[in-house]
Amino acid sequence: MQSKTITTDVVIIGSGLAGLMAGLQLAKTRNVTIVTKSTLGAGNSERAQGGIAAPIAAHDTSFSHIEDTLAAGYGHNHASVVEKIIEQAGPVMEMFFSWNTPFDKEKDGTFQLAKEGAHSRRRIFHAGGDATGFYMMERLKKNIPDNLRILEFFTAYDLLMDKEHCAGLIGKDRSGSIYTVYSSAVVLASGGCGQLFPVTSNAPEATGDGLAMAFRAGAKLKDMEFMQFHPTMLFAEGRGAGLLSEVIRGEGGVLVDEEGGRIMKGLHPLEDLAPRAVVAQAVFETLEAGRGVFLDIRNVPDFENTFPTIAANAGKHGVDPAEGYLPVRPGAHFMMGGIAADARGRTSVEGLYAIGEAACTGMHGANRLASNSLLEAAAGAKLLAEGMTEVRPAKPIRQEKNARQRIFNMPVKPALQQRMEQCCGLVKDKHMLVEIIDWLKTYQDFIFSPGETGLLQENLTTKNMLTTAWMMAGSALARQESRGAHIRRDYPDQSSEWGQSAVCWQHGVLQIEKETDHESVPG
Repeated sequence: MQSKTITTDVVIIGSGLAGLMAGLQLAKTRNVTIVTKSTLGAGNSERAQGGIAAPIAAHDTSFSHIEDTLAAGYGHNHASVVEKIIEQAGPVMEMFFSWNTPFDKEKDGTFQLAKEGAHSRRRIFHAGGDATGFYMMERLKKNIPDNLRILEFFTAYDLLMDKEHCAGLIGKDRSGSIYTVYSSAVVLASGGCGQLFPVTSNAPEATGDGLAMAFRAGAKLKDMEFMQFHPTMLFAEGRGAGLLSEVIRGEGGVLVDEEGGRIMKGLHPLEDLAPRAVVAQAVFETLEAGRGVFLDIRNVPDFENTFPTIAANAGKHGVDPAEGYLPVRPGAHFMMGGIAADARGRTSVEGLYAIGEAACTGMHGANRLASNSLLEAAAGAKLLAEGMTEVRPAKPIRQEKNARQRIFNMPVKPALQQRMEQCCGLVKDKHMLVEIIDWLKTYQDFIFSPGETGLLQENLTTKNMLTTAWMMAGSALARQESRGAHIRRDYPDQSSEWGQSAVCWQHGVLQIEKETDHESVPG
């Protein structure tokens, strides 16, 4: 098997919005290599429907956006990070305006701003009605500089460690050639882990690869119990069939049961535009009671032209939007936890950075405010590039050979997904969590071993999913309260004792840490 070596200043794992933005900025002064497991730009970013939140209109303020973000986060955000990210909204939007990103406009030429759940004002910029991520990624890809090296269909197996310093990565291309990439800095922009569940808005690539690699490298990860479930996934033909953007509810859509009763009526002052955790739990409990749930779109003006992508997808799955009702159920959507990082992406490991959904900066707290993810990805990449000043030169290191791993009786992906849905889904309890942890223990040796390059890609994906599931279930068992997206039947209330407590993983060990709002590089 052929072996190749690359030496670069920075290597970025992932080519979504965060990865490409960081690459574009860093390539101005450094040699940068992006590796991506499938095609350039594939992943969750290009699937983003609703838009990007930015408080730059005359009627809006950064203070209002910050307040909404903190309120949605159930007291678990880092306020200083929230402020830094939202302060970048203006420069980020100016960049996309300069690239002529086709954000939707009114007839008078002003931007057509949308309102989503838990936002107090209209501040969501969208493009193509419901294809914002696609158009933003399209513009980004058109502005990639020639000196930015990109390796597609590249599987990153593990991070290279030089004692306590991250010195690159090891991976394999689709021809089977093994690559050792030496770099001054590694940026994990590998996205989330929604594919742990059978119903998800996430792209096939979202299998927790970066989270698992960071775990094996000894980096700190935190808040892995906070997986956000979107309340309105289209459910057709017995499975999840695509996301139904929250903007639909912002434009007049309401959730009803099979008898037409409003399920959010009286449950929250914002009703159908309540925070996602509240709406998702209401949908879940209605379904659990044996009643179907539908998104009533009869009062949404010109639905098929306003949301063309969603309408076409519904039709493809045998649901006619003209009938006015779209069947829904919650689905795994966004990981608020991840690799502990500050606003500039610095992690607990020297030379290792994390941005976008792979990172946990404290921006989202226990429940992400709608349309803050694209802003965080772009702003985090910008802050990382500005803050990455002095990095030590890349150099080859001596690598120890890992023993070949024995692969036997590995679970197939659907089996893992079903167990996660049953035991570690939207609503859980101690019995369910202990059940899946006991099951995961049978693969513990595999979870804690390195990502050896002799593994087939499908085995590595399974390994990374098991590792991420291990952290998620362990964290969910440890947090003995309900807060935001973390809902425990046996601990239904929010506890002041857990207010600023973070469940962390480092060097394979789970620990509870008290946090302050003072931002620092994770230790």
